[in-house]
Amino acid sequence: MFIKNGLGIAVLIGAFFTISGCEHAPVKPTEDSKRLQQIDAFVENLRVVYEGRNLPAFSSLYPGERADDLRTITATMGSASAPRLDFVIDRIVLQDETVRVSLHWELRWTSDKTGSVKQRGNTLLQLTGKSDLRLQTIEGDNPFTAPASYRASQP
Repeated sequence: MFIKNGLGIAVLIGAFFTISGCEHAPVKPTEDSKRLQQIDAFVENLRVVYEGRNLPAFSSLYPGERADDLRTITATMGSASAPRLDFVIDRIVLQDETVRVSLHWELRWTSDKTGSVKQRGNTLLQLTGKSDLRLQTIEGDNPFTAPASYRASQP
C-alpha cells in the first residue's frame, strides 16, 4: 500500500539517489579567481597593517611618490587612538599587470581632543604585479589620511 502511494515512490527514489550519491570532479579555481583572491587579501592586509598602526609594514605597501601623505599619516597616528577603517570593494578590473580596485570606505578616528571623527569616501587603488602586488596610485578620496577635522585639532 505504501508503494502504491505516489509519495512512497518519491521517497524511495530520493533515498536511492541519496545513498548512491553522484560523483563529480572537484571544482578547480581559475587563474583569474586565484588572482582576485590575492587582490582581496592584499587590500585586507593593507587595512590590517594600517589599523594596527604598523608603520614599517604600511610604508612598504604605500606608493613611494606619496611621501607627503605618508609623513602626515605617521604624524597623526602618533596622537590618535587606533583608527578603524572599513572597506567595501565595488569593482576589480584586471588588465595584464595592472589591477584597479574601486572601493567605498569609512574611517573613524578617536582622540581625547576631538572625540570620535568619521569620514567616508570612494577611491580607486591601482595595483601592479601578478605574484607580488604593489600599490601604485591612489585616486579619489585617500582612505588613509585622517579626517580634516581631526588634523585641524592637532597641534
